[in-house]
Amino acid sequence: MRRGFWSALFCLVILIGCLSASAAQVELTIWAWPAGTTNGDILARYIAMYEEQNPHVTIKVEKQGNQEKQLLVAFAADAAPDIVQGVGTWANTLGPMGVLLPLDSFIDGPNGFPRDDFIDDLWSFCSVDGVTYQLAADSNERALFVDADAAESTGIALSQPIRDWNDLLQWARKLTYRVGDKVERWGFDMHQENTGSRWHWIWLNEGEIFSKDKTQSVLDHPNTIEAIKFAADMVNSYHVSPRPGEVTGGSKQNFMNGKYGMMITASSFVKTLQERNANFITVPGPPGPGKGGYRFSGASNSVMGVLSSSKHPEEAWAFLRWLMYEQGVEFARELGGIPYLKNALRDPKYTRQPYNAFAVSITTYQPRNNYMAGVSTSDWMPQFDAAWAAALRQEQAPEVAIQQAMDVINARMAELRK
Repeated sequence: MRRGFWSALFCLVILIGCLSASAAQVELTIWAWPAGTTNGDILARYIAMYEEQNPHVTIKVEKQGNQEKQLLVAFAADAAPDIVQGVGTWANTLGPMGVLLPLDSFIDGPNGFPRDDFIDDLWSFCSVDGVTYQLAADSNERALFVDADAAESTGIALSQPIRDWNDLLQWARKLTYRVGDKVERWGFDMHQENTGSRWHWIWLNEGEIFSKDKTQSVLDHPNTIEAIKFAADMVNSYHVSPRPGEVTGGSKQNFMNGKYGMMITASSFVKTLQERNANFITVPGPPGPGKGGYRFSGASNSVMGVLSSSKHPEEAWAFLRWLMYEQGVEFARELGGIPYLKNALRDPKYTRQPYNAFAVSITTYQPRNNYMAGVSTSDWMPQFDAAWAAALRQEQAPEVAIQQAMDVINARMAELRK
C-alpha cells in the first residue's frame, strides 16, 4: 500500500509539473514584415533564434506591420497583437491615444538598458512629452549621392569636399551636360524624390516648418524662405536642375540612368546601387551656406512597440529589448539602415564609403521632424508640396507661395485644435 501511495504521489507531482510547464508557455503575436520579404526573412531568423534560447516563448508573425488603420480596428476589437512594427510617426499618433504601452518603466527597470547606449536621435521620435512608446533598430538616413563616373568625366576631384550649397552648386554646374539646347544630364535633382527630402533640404539650412510646440506652421521662417529661394534658383537661375515634371520617371531611376549627376536620398538606396555595381560616393548633408545643418529624424520603418492591450507585456518587452538592444548591432546591419546604437556606429562599415556620410549626418546634424499627435500629413502636406512646386516652376515668388501655404495650413491646424 505504501508503494502504491508513493507511486500515486510521484505521478501527481509529474502531472502538476507538466501542467505548470504548459501554463508557463507564452505565445506572442506580432504584426511585422511578412515571410518572403527581405526584412521578413531577416526577422524570422531572429525569432527562431529567440525561441531556441527561450523555449517557453513562441512568436507568431500574424499579419503585415505598418498598417495603422487596421491596427486601430483590431485594438478596438481587443484583437491587436502583442508587438507591432511600424514607422517613426507612430509614437506621436498611437502613443497618446493609449494604443502603445509606455516603455519607460521597462527601459529604466532591472531588465532595461542604459539610454545613453543609443544616440540621442532615437529618443527624438520614440518619446512624446517625456514618455517612450517605441524603439527602432535603424534609420533611413539621408545624404547626397554623387555619380562618380560622371564627376570624374568632368574633372571633378572626388576627394574635394562639398562643404555647403555653394560647393554643391559648383559641382552641379560641372555635372550638367548639354548637347545643343538639350540637357543630357542634369547636375542635381532639386525637385527631390519625395516630401521628406524637401523637408530635409529646408532643415539643412536650419529652417523650420512647424513651431517647437507643433501648434502652427512657421514656413515664413527666414531660413526656410532662403532654402526654397535657393532651390528655385538652382532650377531657374543656374539651370542645373529641371523643373518639376520636366523629366519623366522616378528620381532614383533617373540617377541610375545617368539623367541626374547628384541627388539627396535615403541610405536604403546604397544597396540598390551596389547590386548594380554602380560607381558612386555619398556626402553628408550638405548644409546651407554658413549653417551647421539640421536633418530629417525618425525616417525609420524598423520601429516596434508593445500594445497596451497585450496580455504578456513582460514577455513582449523581453523580446523587444533582446531584438533592439542585445541583437541591435547585427539586426540593424542586416536591415541595411544606419543604426541607433552608438557601438554599432563604431563598426568599420560606418566609418568609410558609402555609409560614413550617413553616420556623420545622424551624429552631427540636429534632429527635426513633423510628427504631430492628432494631425495627419494629409492635413497640410499637399499645401507644402504645391508651394514648393510653384516656386520651382516660377509660378509664384517663393515667399508668396510659402505664405499662402502657411495661411491655409494654420487655418487647418486651428480647426483641428477645436
